[in-house]
Amino acid sequence: MLLSKVCLPLDMTLAPEDDRDGIGCVKSANNQTYGHNLVLQAKLQQLRTQFPHAVITYADYWNAYFTVMKNPNHACPSPSQYINWDGVHLTEAMYKVLTDMFLNGKATHPPFSYLLDMKLRRG
Repeated sequence: MLLSKVCLPLDMTLAPEDDRDGIGCVKSANNQTYGHNLVLQAKLQQLRTQFPHAVITYADYWNAYFTVMKNPNHACPSPSQYINWDGVHLTEAMYKVLTDMFLNGKATHPPFSYLLDMKLRRG
């Protein structure tokens, strides 16, 4: 998985001002990450077919992070204080939001609940 810094303050400061997407993040980084992740997911599907008994999960960090950035007030009451703490690293609160999206939401493929159910059925 390519972990792009789609909206981190440091990257936004270093990127040209005209390299922005609809929510003000670095457009070129987002486009590169999106394309990379499409290829990665296709390769993971090939591996799932080749190794049907293996459990292969794709944790979609980019979409989870981007979902929060599109609507930061939904995830955090004060996003300017709770999403990023130094321009590069996310806060513990933001990682908790992302973790919840991985474990309880739709940010993993297949969903984490499906994997848990499979594990319970197989023992």
